[in-house]
Amino acid sequence: MSVSGAPVRLNRMAIKTSSVRSRVIGIVSGMVISAAVLTLLVLWPLSNETVTVVPPPNPPVPAPPAITTEPPQSAIPLPPPPEPESAGGGIEGPRSKEAGPTKVPKPESRPAAEKDRGASKPTEPEKNPAPDTVVPAAPSRSFSPSDLQEVHTLLNRLKTAYAEKDILSIKKEVALSTEQESFLKKIFNSYKTVQSDVEAVKIVQDQLTSAILITALENERGNVVIPASSWGRQSLRIAVSESQVSKVTLDADDFQSSQRGPLDLIAPVIVHSLPAYTARPGEPSEVTATITDNVKVDVAMLHFRAQGEKNYESIRMTEGSNHAFTAPIPGSMIKAESTSMEYYIEARDSEGNLALEGRPNAPLVIAVVPTPTE
Repeated sequence: MSVSGAPVRLNRMAIKTSSVRSRVIGIVSGMVISAAVLTLLVLWPLSNETVTVVPPPNPPVPAPPAITTEPPQSAIPLPPPPEPESAGGGIEGPRSKEAGPTKVPKPESRPAAEKDRGASKPTEPEKNPAPDTVVPAAPSRSFSPSDLQEVHTLLNRLKTAYAEKDILSIKKEVALSTEQESFLKKIFNSYKTVQSDVEAVKIVQDQLTSAILITALENERGNVVIPASSWGRQSLRIAVSESQVSKVTLDADDFQSSQRGPLDLIAPVIVHSLPAYTARPGEPSEVTATITDNVKVDVAMLHFRAQGEKNYESIRMTEGSNHAFTAPIPGSMIKAESTSMEYYIEARDSEGNLALEGRPNAPLVIAVVPTPTE
């Protein structure tokens, strides 16, 4: 009985021990789990706090300047753009700090610009100043009344010398070149009379300027000649010193050869006699003239009107044999109530010299007679 009962007690003790161990393990496990839960509960708020401190994936950027047309009030103002290069530098408007020197290299000032661009800029010489400061207008000299009186006296002497074709008197007043003297002699030898005038005096810096204007000439035939502009106006430069004319010169460009060759000083010559007949109403009346020129007649025109009319009608004359030019006065222009027809002939050469037989204010006249009745 005693022997068989011992194993039973041992089994019970083992079971009991196992039960105690299980309880201890359970208690310890419970304590560990409880501690873990408590730790988790304690650390959980801290982890949430940490997450809120970390910046979001897309942090805020200074977006207003990039996506709005107006910067915010608190934006820092931009620095003023660099001053543009002086006029003529080759680039207009502001330039960036890096692009400026490479686009417009300036060898003479580049070392200074690399050290201190702002400090060297004011001392950099201007290559092409603005138009209003590049070449300041030289102040005109103030001429006294006695200066001007002396010049007017000189011009009157020249006007008289031209009218008298007195080349020696002109040479006393004007410093002529050899070519200019030769041209003046040719003009005076080619025409019977010379009518001239003087242009108003102008002040150009320290000199006075004027001109001799040949207004009309008359050739040996009696034709009135209006000279071409290439030689009809002769410019004068007049220097005055101490109320005295010190030097007078003709412009160097006067009497220069044209593109057509040597300057042509001779106008066409018109030979015309009044018709031996009278004009009749309604019937054309032909006008004929012989016109020659030392080079070539460029054009000949007949201008006509009924007496008492204000304006002239014009028709081009046709050249025939032996330099004969003709043109009809239309019969429709010749009326019974007209007592006469007035006309004049004009001939021009390629230089522009114009010859007139008759004149607008002193025309030639053809009498108008009634048609005889049967």
